[in-house]
Amino acid sequence: MGLFKSLFGKTERSSLTSDEKVPSSEKVIQHMLANAERCLESNMPENAFETYRQIVELAPNATAQYNLGSLYAQGKGTDQDFLQAAYWFRQAVVNGAASAEKLLSKSTADYLDQDLSEITSYELYQKMQRYILFLYPKEDGNSIAAKTLYSLAGHHFNKKEYAEAAKLFRTAGEYYNHGESQNYLAVLYNTGVGLEKDDLAALYWFDRAADNGVEISKKDRDGILNAYFENFSPEEFFDIMETLARACINSTADIPRDNEKAEYWRAQCEKLIRA
Repeated sequence: MGLFKSLFGKTERSSLTSDEKVPSSEKVIQHMLANAERCLESNMPENAFETYRQIVELAPNATAQYNLGSLYAQGKGTDQDFLQAAYWFRQAVVNGAASAEKLLSKSTADYLDQDLSEITSYELYQKMQRYILFLYPKEDGNSIAAKTLYSLAGHHFNKKEYAEAAKLFRTAGEYYNHGESQNYLAVLYNTGVGLEKDDLAALYWFDRAADNGVEISKKDRDGILNAYFENFSPEEFFDIMETLARACINSTADIPRDNEKAEYWRAQCEKLIRA
């Protein structure tokens, strides 16, 4: 605060003589950046945080934005807040700090992963909406959200953290209608990995993915459907399809409410039985 007051404390022109020079805004910011750096070196992160915050109020300075992101991410000088960290890294990227890209991705992942095992898919969707509205208010938020969730889900999937991957795939698939996420979710239901094995849920999600143009999902959907048809009596097959239709009408933990698909499955049942 001392340097800030010394530079901006005088606001009246009459206080300056004709020989005095008002420092340029860039010079002021450079002084403030140096002061913040000294605060960090002196183990005074709170002072550094406050100085960086003052700088970004004056100008979109990428260095200050980057360092604010770092302090938020580490919880130094302020409470740890991965959403704020992602926001400031994003601002730094916008203002030319390419090195902030990786930290933006990391903070985003940390934000979405936080309490992931304890929240529902809907709560994760709400977190994703806050993220999109905060970081990308003027862009195609749904597309960014779907890609972000899918990418993070893939990261967990590759690490064999299937339960975490399933929740991320579910959020992207249900709330953003992302086909590849729907396909992977169906695979997890079909194999019983990360989720309790559920062929009806797998059938539902393979079908949703097929609607979104995921070609491999069509084969898997038809494979499950034909297996039901060939291995059960017409009456049993009808009951299975009616169970799926009712799940779409009432919603379950594994299948969301989807009246359109309820009608679709009943129509498919009648079509196959009559064939």
